[in-house]
Amino acid sequence: MTHPTVPYLTFTRSLIGGTLLLSTLLIACKKDETVDPAPAPATPTASVTLRIEPHIDGIDLRFDTMMYITPNSLAYSVTHAEYYISRIVLYGANSTPNDTLPGPFHVSDALPTEFALGAMSAGTYSGAELLLGLTPDLNVTGGLPNTLDNINMAWPDPMGGGYHFIKFEGHFIDGATPVGFAMHIGNNANLPVSSTTQPFDLDGGYGTMSLRFNLNELFRTPHDYDLLNGNYSMGSMMLMTQLKENAADAFTLEYIP
Repeated sequence: MTHPTVPYLTFTRSLIGGTLLLSTLLIACKKDETVDPAPAPATPTASVTLRIEPHIDGIDLRFDTMMYITPNSLAYSVTHAEYYISRIVLYGANSTPNDTLPGPFHVSDALPTEFALGAMSAGTYSGAELLLGLTPDLNVTGGLPNTLDNINMAWPDPMGGGYHFIKFEGHFIDGATPVGFAMHIGNNANLPVSSTTQPFDLDGGYGTMSLRFNLNELFRTPHDYDLLNGNYSMGSMMLMTQLKENAADAFTLEYIP
């Protein structure tokens, strides 16, 4: 007589054996798996920031405040100051050009404006030279991206096209009467070149290049610019030339680690 439970026992043993085999295979597979190590955190790259700081004879620039004095003793306020800075050339210890920051850097605020420059190598520098405006290859109509800022800085095509290098506007007091002024410069022939011989060192780490722009220098040396006789410069080559030449020493540059 055949025992009725034998097929069941045979099936159970097969099932248990298959389960053990599958478990063994799974364990073997797990042993063969390799786990990639977590990526190492990225090492931060040292970065230098360019900070452009407008001021008037050491006084912070504030819009719409009658608190400044021209070199020929006219009280004035500033309502707008907008400009480009480009091709900042850093000179080495022997007054040779070592590094160039091409820009252009656009500024339209009374407060300091900052730009990330990335990593810069350590070195000793004897000064710098920059353009208050745009290089000739960019100073053509459509030479800059079609942003609202650049559109608003456009120089009229009938007057040569390109862009304003600077718009410096406000009011001065003539007797007891406020009178508007607008110092606008454009055209490649009037491109201001400014230099500083203030030495500085870069340490190859994090830091700030503080570029300070004294707007009052536009009215001072080598020309005594008189707002009473020239409160609108646009269209006058003589007035724009005076402003261009006065801008030659309008900037200082300092590195702050």
